[in-house]
Amino acid sequence: MGKTSPDINQQIKNEADDILYRQELLAILSNYGAPHITGSYALNLMTWRDLDIYLQNEYMNEVEFFQLGAEINKKYQPVKMSYRNEKITQTKGLPLGLYWGVYLGNERKDAWKIDIWAVNENECQRLLKFCDDIASKLTPLNKQVILTIKSNCWQDPEYRRAYTSGDIYEAVLGKGITTLEGFRRYLQIKTTGSV
Repeated sequence: MGKTSPDINQQIKNEADDILYRQELLAILSNYGAPHITGSYALNLMTWRDLDIYLQNEYMNEVEFFQLGAEINKKYQPVKMSYRNEKITQTKGLPLGLYWGVYLGNERKDAWKIDIWAVNENECQRLLKFCDDIASKLTPLNKQVILTIKSNCWQDPEYRRAYTSGDIYEAVLGKGITTLEGFRRYLQIKTTGSV
C-alpha cells in the first residue's frame, strides 16, 4: 500500500529541511535579506518537491541577485536556473521582484525545484498575507482533499501551464470541491465555460 498524503507531506518537508538547514540554503539567503519560506511548505500541503521562498530585501539589485545566483549554482549544481526581472516586466499575477527558478533535475520526475523571489517589504507582506489567508481556511478535512487532488495533479503536463496550486486551493476552499473528479469539472467550466 502506498503512502498517504500526510505521510508524503512530512517526507518531502524533511527533505526540504535538509536543503534549507543542513545544506545551508537559508544561511546563504540570509546574507542577502530576510528569507520567508512560504507556499506548500508553510501550509503543510507538500506533494511534490517544490520550495517557494520570498527573500525580503528593500534594495536588492540585479548585480547582487546574480551574486546570489552564482552562490546557489556553486553549492547545489542545478541543471538549470531560470531568471526573471518582474520589476521591469510586471506580469499580472507574478510578484514584483527578481526571480530565480532553481532546478536540481527534472521536476516532473521528482527532482527539486526552488523558487526564490527577491521582493521589497510591502510586496513580501502582501504575498505572505495571501498564504496566511489560505492557512486560515484550512481544516483537517479540506487539507486531506487538497493533498489528494495535488498528489494526482503534479505530474500532469497541463499543471503550471493551464492551472496551478492556486486553482486547487480556490476550488476546494472557495467552491467546496471535495473530489478529483469535481476539480476536473471545475477546471473545465473555468477554462471553457461549459461542462
